[in-house]
Amino acid sequence: MRLPSKYEETIYGMLSSEPVTPNEVAIKLGVSHKTAKSALMYLALTKDNVRYKNSGRIHLFWKAGR
Repeated sequence: MRLPSKYEETIYGMLSSEPVTPNEVAIKLGVSHKTAKSALMYLALTKDNVRYKNSGRIHLFWKAGR
């Protein structure tokens, strides 16, 4: 089992009902796109209220519900 990175809690707090891309998260945190996408994917797989949609090359993540 993989340990959560230090960015995942920060990114989880940034998510809202409005979809965001890994690039937007990466710019806000000053990390690489790969780090942001990896953390977002981990959250989508481990948290029940984090949703994910892949539309071509665009990956969208958002928090469902409240």
